This record gives sequence, C-alpha cells and structure tokens, in this order.
Amino acid sequence: MSFFEGVYQVNIRVRNIEDAVKWYEEMLGLHVTKDYGGTVVLGVGEGQTAICLIELKEGEELPSADATGSYPVLHLTEEHVETFKNELQERGVSVDEEDGIAHFKFYDTDGNSLEAYLPGLYEKEEYAHLR
Repeated sequence: MSFFEGVYQVNIRVRNIEDAVKWYEEMLGLHVTKDYGGTVVLGVGEGQTAICLIELKEGEELPSADATGSYPVLHLTEEHVETFKNELQERGVSVDEEDGIAHFKFYDTDGNSLEAYLPGLYEKEEYAHLR
C-alpha cells in the first residue's frame, strides 16, 4: 500500500524567478497558477503535476543536476511530438542533439535538465519512427 496518491509538484531551483517564469511560459507554454514572490507555481495542464520554480536565496548555489541525477520528465503530447524538439532549437534552447525526436533532454537558462518523453514510445510500433 502506498501512502501517496501521486506527485503533487516538481521543484526546480532558479537564479532569477522573473527570468525563469518568462522562459517556462514562452518556451514551454506553461502558465502561472500561484505567485508567492520567490516561489512561483506553473501549471502544466488540468489535474497534472505542477512545476514549482524556487528562487535561490542570496549566496546560495544552484544544485548540480549531475550530482543528484534528478530532473523532471515531461509528458510530450502527440500533437507536438514531431515539432517540439526543432521548435526548442529554433528558439535557442540547448537540446541534446544525439537523443531521439520524442525522448530527449533539454536545458533551461539556469542549466537545469528537463526531459521530454512521449509515453508509449518504446512499446508502440506506430512510434518507431520517433525513437
């Protein structure tokens, strides 16, 4: 038996909250649902896990994703699966080139790792061309 019903939110530490919110809105199409100043909650979709941006305090260092190996994996929609990676690259977002079309890592302006993934990519034959 699990003590949990799901994942409530994913926290991402950022250097500048205003710049980060702008990036997540413009590049990923997320929207602010709550703004507490140094902490901003972004909505992904109705009933979905939220992304919470938390600004570093003065003198605090950004945690290294390499050190923790932790980063969010975002559910890529079928509607945008074939164009999203190229759109990010055209907008100047750093994207791991060697990864596939529907499963790849990309990075926000603070260097935080994010991953896009189309559920069923490796199980469904109709997605073979996207791997």
